[in-house]
Amino acid sequence: MTTPVNVLIIIHGMSPHAEPTSPFKLYQEFWEALLKEKPELSRVFPESFIGVEWGQELPINLTIPSEQIRTDQRLTRAQNFVNERVCYDKVVKDPHPNNITQGMDFPLLTPLVRRLVVGLRESIITRGFGDVIYYSSEDGEREVRRAVYGQVLEKLELYHEAKDVRLHLIGHSLGVALTHDFLFGLFAPNHQPGFCEKDFGLDGKRFEQWRQKAQRKELKLGSLSSTASQLPMFAMRKQKLVDFLAENKLLDPSYIGIEPTNQVKWKVFYDIDDLLGFCTRRLYDAPEQIMEYQVDCGDNPGDAHNGYWKNKTVIKETADLLFSNADGHN
Repeated sequence: MTTPVNVLIIIHGMSPHAEPTSPFKLYQEFWEALLKEKPELSRVFPESFIGVEWGQELPINLTIPSEQIRTDQRLTRAQNFVNERVCYDKVVKDPHPNNITQGMDFPLLTPLVRRLVVGLRESIITRGFGDVIYYSSEDGEREVRRAVYGQVLEKLELYHEAKDVRLHLIGHSLGVALTHDFLFGLFAPNHQPGFCEKDFGLDGKRFEQWRQKAQRKELKLGSLSSTASQLPMFAMRKQKLVDFLAENKLLDPSYIGIEPTNQVKWKVFYDIDDLLGFCTRRLYDAPEQIMEYQVDCGDNPGDAHNGYWKNKTVIKETADLLFSNADGHN
């Protein structure tokens, strides 16, 4: 029997940070928390994990001209400029005669709640949700996938001759959509991913090779862990999906590699205080393979959206999911 090769991939979501930020410290801390919960994971994943960064400028050299940094990383500077021009604190101080303001005159809201609403709009919505808008566009989708898929495919080269590779993916926020789309491109039958087109060069060829391995069952989905899922929103970005859902049909989980077994393959975590994280399980025809957990990551919506990485339930259940699907149990 072939010993399975388990590969763990971690992909962050949208970033509300104004300053350039690296996700790798966050990944390492989460990985260490998983190991503390389940030390055996160090044996199952001897290479630890593949960490992916996208859509935010890294803290290297802020004097580099925008045209010299990766296209998707320009989001940080673009969103900062837009926020500088439209945030309320700046607008209310603009003395131009065409700028008419009334102050925070919302009689039904306390001053604290008013400030919270404005703050959320200008961090989570302007910066964070701007990433969602970017990925929903044709240009943005291409550039984000070029960055994300390219990093994953380069690291997967180490295993290209293996006959039993199991992918385990952890995604947060928009990273959930990225993991889902990556798996759909690999496992969906009778589907020709746009990423395989010649425009993507070597990465496109590599993606096609892994897709073929998936069709030959040499590549399988090990497990999927999703926090702050935005898939219910992204289900509306394709007319084919809109038409499908309009007929009250459930999505087929086999299109992302989840086969009909009695084993849980996908765990979804959400916090009701998280404005941009949604329940997802009931959209799929997979009653036995998907588990969904309501967790408490904080009462402040901003904290709730980014608090999953330290949530004890998320850590424990993800560690259990990884181990049960990677250690030769299936």
